[in-house]
Amino acid sequence: MKVFRRLSSGLSCGDSIPFYHDGTYHLFFLSVPANTVRYPERTRNTWQHVISKDLVNWEELPPVLLPGEEPAIDADGCWTGSVLYADHKYHIFYTGYHINAQFPQTICHATSDDSITWVKDEKSPYIVPDTRYYESIDWRDPYIFYNEDDGCYWMLIAARKNSGPSNRRGVVVLYTTKDLVHFEHRGPIYEPYHTNCPECPEMYKMGNYWYLVYSRFSERAQTLYRVSKSPYGPWRTPKFDGIDGRRFYAAKSLVDDNGRRFYFAWIHERENGTDQDLWQTGGDFGIPHEVIPMEDGNLRVVMPKEVCRAFKGTKIPYKFMPKLGNIKEYGDTSLEVNSAGTLSYGYFDIDEPEFMMECVIKATDPADYFGLSIKTDEDLDNGYLLAFNIANQQVSLNKLPAPLDPFWSTLSGKPIIPPEVDGPRVCEKPFPFKPGDYINVKVVMCNDLIEIFVGDTIAFSYRSYTEMPYKIGVFAQDCSVEYHNLAFTK
Repeated sequence: MKVFRRLSSGLSCGDSIPFYHDGTYHLFFLSVPANTVRYPERTRNTWQHVISKDLVNWEELPPVLLPGEEPAIDADGCWTGSVLYADHKYHIFYTGYHINAQFPQTICHATSDDSITWVKDEKSPYIVPDTRYYESIDWRDPYIFYNEDDGCYWMLIAARKNSGPSNRRGVVVLYTTKDLVHFEHRGPIYEPYHTNCPECPEMYKMGNYWYLVYSRFSERAQTLYRVSKSPYGPWRTPKFDGIDGRRFYAAKSLVDDNGRRFYFAWIHERENGTDQDLWQTGGDFGIPHEVIPMEDGNLRVVMPKEVCRAFKGTKIPYKFMPKLGNIKEYGDTSLEVNSAGTLSYGYFDIDEPEFMMECVIKATDPADYFGLSIKTDEDLDNGYLLAFNIANQQVSLNKLPAPLDPFWSTLSGKPIIPPEVDGPRVCEKPFPFKPGDYINVKVVMCNDLIEIFVGDTIAFSYRSYTEMPYKIGVFAQDCSVEYHNLAFTK
C-alpha cells in the first residue's frame, strides 16, 4: 500500500497545505526538524512537497521553503499558509516565525514559475497584526482564495483579539485584495468566543452552503467546521461537527476538477514511541478524507475510492476465534452474535502489520453497545473498542481500561491509571441508527496507526504503539448483532 505517510528521510510531518492544479494533486506540508522534541526547536519548520496523479502513488520533490538566517523574519520557521495559482505564477502566503521579533508571526509571500523552485518575496512581511484590535503573538496560517461573489481575493488569518475572556479570544480575521499586493483589513469574520486560537482556517463553497473550517488545540481539540448560507456568516455548528477526531489534526483540503474535495492531516506521534509518553506536534499523514455535503449542510466523510481500491490488492485468509458467549459462523464472511443480557466476543487470527478490514454490521436487537475490538488482550481489559451505542445514538473509540477514581482502584487492587488528555473516549461522534440498519465499517491498521471509516459518514484516526495479541475482533454487550461481508485485504 502506497498511501503517503511521511518523507523517505523519516522526518515527521506537520500541517498540510493541499493544492490541486492542472490534473496534479500537490501536498505541501511542514516537516519537523530531526531529533527535536519540544517547542521552539521542533517548530523550526521547512515546507516540503509531494505530488500525485491518483492520491495513492506520490513523488517526493525538493523542499520548498527553508527557515531563513538571522535576522530574517522566518529564521525560526516557515509555518503554515496556502498556495494559489494566479497571473501565470504560483503564490505561497505563509507564516514567518521569529520568536524574538516585535511581531513573532507575520504573513509572508513567495512565488514560483513551476511550483518546484520558489523565491521568497523581499517585500515580506505583507501583513502584521494591528495591535489596536489583536494580540501581537498569534497571527498565522494565511488562507487565500478568490471569492467570486465578492470579486476579489480573500485572505483568512488565525488571530486573537486583544480583549475579552483570556482563553476565548480566538478569531478568524478577513483581509481582501485585488492584486495580491495591497491588502485591506475587513475585521473578524468569525468571532465565536469558544477557543484560544482557530488555527489553519479555510473557507469554500459546496452546493448551497459555505464552510469555514479550522483547528483548535485547546478545549476538545480537533479540526472543526461551521456552515452558513453566506461567506459573512452567521457560522453555525453542524450536527456531525469535525472532519475526524482529535488526532487527525490541522486538516486542510483541496478540490479537484470534478469538484471532489479531499482533506489531508497528520496523526500525532508520541515522544519515545510509547503510549505512556507525551503527544508531540507532527507525525504521519493519515488516509485522505473525502467530504460530501448533505442536503442540510452537514458533511459526510468517506474513504476515497482510489485509496479503497489500493487497499484491496490481495485478500488475506483468516480464522475466527470465539472467546465468550454465543457466536455462530456462517462460512468465512458472516457472524451472528446473540448476546441478550450478557457479553459475547471473539477475535480474528490476523498476523499482518498492515491491512484493511471491511464488514457490514446489522444490529438486530441492540439494547446496550456493540462493535469491533481493536488491539486488545484476551480478556478485553486493555486496548480499544469501536462502540456503537443506540441509546446515545453515538459511535466512539474507547480506550481500555477506563480510569477509576484512586479509591476504587486501590480497593479493587487495580493500578491507578494517570489521566489521558484524550479521555476514555478518544474519538466520538453522533451516529443516528436504528435496529436493523446496515452499517458499513472499514478499519485500516498500519503498524501503530488506526484509521476507521463508519457508515460513509464519519472517520476516526488514532495511534497506539502497544503491541497486543489480538489486532481486531467483534463484541456485543446485551445486543444481538450480525456481521456480514467480512473481508481482510492488503
